[in-house]
Formats: sequence, structure tokens, C-alpha cells
Amino acid sequence: MTGSAPFPAPQRSDDAERRFTTLGLDHDPWDYWSEVTRTAFVAMRAAALPGTVPVPVKHGFAASAVARVTGGLLVSTMRADPHEAARTPDLVRRAAGEDFFLTLLTEGSARLRQGDRAADMGPGDFALVDSAHPYVFRFDSPFRSVVLQIPRAMLTSRCTVAEHVTAVPFRTARGTGAFVTPVLCALAEQGHDLDEATAASFMRNLLDLLATACDALGPDISGKASAAVHRRDLHKAKAYLADRLHDPGVTLLTASHDLGFSLRYLHELFHEADTTPRAWLYAQRLDRARAMLSGAGYDAQSIGSVALRVGFKDASHFSRAFKSRFGTSPATYRRTAVRAPSENV
Repeated sequence: MTGSAPFPAPQRSDDAERRFTTLGLDHDPWDYWSEVTRTAFVAMRAAALPGTVPVPVKHGFAASAVARVTGGLLVSTMRADPHEAARTPDLVRRAAGEDFFLTLLTEGSARLRQGDRAADMGPGDFALVDSAHPYVFRFDSPFRSVVLQIPRAMLTSRCTVAEHVTAVPFRTARGTGAFVTPVLCALAEQGHDLDEATAASFMRNLLDLLATACDALGPDISGKASAAVHRRDLHKAKAYLADRLHDPGVTLLTASHDLGFSLRYLHELFHEADTTPRAWLYAQRLDRARAMLSGAGYDAQSIGSVALRVGFKDASHFSRAFKSRFGTSPATYRRTAVRAPSENV
């Protein structure tokens, strides 16, 4: 076959079943497969493993997927040659995601990284990823997998630790994973033969089993590990905002996209520090203004100029906010700060 892909360019659809393959492509299979993941799952970049020699197009990168809506959720089966699939920070910023994805490996091996965790997976193992944050799958050998797309609220409403057990391997050979895998495999293989109500009932049961498995891991993983991740992410968010105190146009939505966080997660980080992103940003702007008003390098600048330098577009608004925080106006504070050193001589 020449001149075109075996299927039209993948399009997002509400059809019950979609099929994709690189078979017969006469152009870059990586671009096509990246587009498949974007339209069928979530925006990711597919590429040859780092350090490997690119395969000529005529030899191809073999990959195929079947995506079916089963019980109201998307269940996909996939097989592919070795490659790396990355949801990069840039893709998180440009194509925000809120869903969880459960990937069950049925053949081959994989290594998953998300945040500060990594999971080595073999046949029968599964792991969760959170599309609101970057992650990377590395498949070192040909593999087969089953992927379940789970809207965030469907999982977080069932268990409290879902966001803290991503990139953690659940083993089918032992532990709670053994209760989840058979049901997911049955739905992937035979779910299309079920009527809608029955398939939906099985899917609810599967999510309940998954939530139980996550909660069982929670006490071992979510405490110390998640606290360290949150401290790191909070520091990262504060540094981002601190670098933009001067910008009155900075928004929390832009900040969350640039940081690779969901907006909800950004609020959660600051909530754990007993504040909000906006309140923290406001306080930092006023603290910087106070330092400028007492510094010799800014004594020739007007109050309005100082206000602009810390992200306030309106001088009167700045003066009211400053007085509310420090109990005195900016002008009075400056006179007091300038006079204080000479009085102590």
C-alpha cells in the first residue's frame, strides 16, 4: 500500500469500537502512533528507545490497538514493538488531562516512571498513571497490554489514595492485584458480548475492586512518599509564582499548566500549607513591596511605581492592601523605615 495510511488519520469518536495499526504505513509510524494515543487515549509522544538506531520506514514500527467502550468506559487492547511513550510536561501544559489510566501488561516487560516513583512491570502486573502529571513508559521488548481509562471522580470517589499510588506495580501473582486482573481481562476479551446494563455492572465492580486494592496499598505508600512529593511540588509552585510577582496577568490556570499540575492539585498543595495559591501570591507581593519601600535602591520611586513592580495595576488598591496587612500606609511605612536608621545613629 502506498500514498496513505491503512486507516484515515485517527479521529476522536463515540463509536463503540475503533481499530488502529501501523501496518502498511509508508510514512513515519511514530507520528501516526503518537496521533493514535492522542485521539484514543491522551496526548503522548511515541518514539524509538533512546540510544537505538531508527528503523527504516519500510521495515516499520509494528503497533496496533483496538479501543472499545465497555460498561461506559474505554477499554483498549494494544500490542507493539519496543518503544518509549512519554506524556511530557509540554504535553500536559498543552493538553490537560484529568483521567487515570490503568495499564495491565499481558506480555513483555515495561518500566514506568511518574513523579519520584518507578515501576518495573512484567506479565500480569498493572499500574495506574495520572494524566494530570508527566509520565514515561519504556517498553524494552514487544508487548501486549490492556488499558482502562478511568475518569478521575469515578476512582477518587471510591478510594482516598488513588493519586498517591500511581507508578506503583500491582502484582497478579500475589496481593490484591490478583482480584482485579481477571475481571479486567474478561471485560477486554468478552465485554462486547454483554448487554449494556450487565457490562456497566461488571465495570462498577471492577472499579470497586481496584479502589480496594489501592486502599490496601495506601498505608504503606501514601504517607511518607506522598508527603515528600507534595513538599517538592509545593516548593516548585512557590518558586514559579515568586518569579512572577511583577506580572499582574499571571493566572492560576496558566501556572498549573506551566507546572504540569492540574488546577485542583495546585490548590491542594497550598491547602496543605494552610493557605491558597492566590493568598500566598498576594502576601509575597506585599512582602516584596515592604522590602522595596525600606530599601535605599527604591527611595526615589513613587508608591505607584513600587505597586507596579509587585504586580498591582492600581496604586490605591495596593495602598489599601498594604495597610490591611501591615497596619500602616505605604507612604507612612517608607517615612518610618527611612527615619529609623538615622535615629539610631
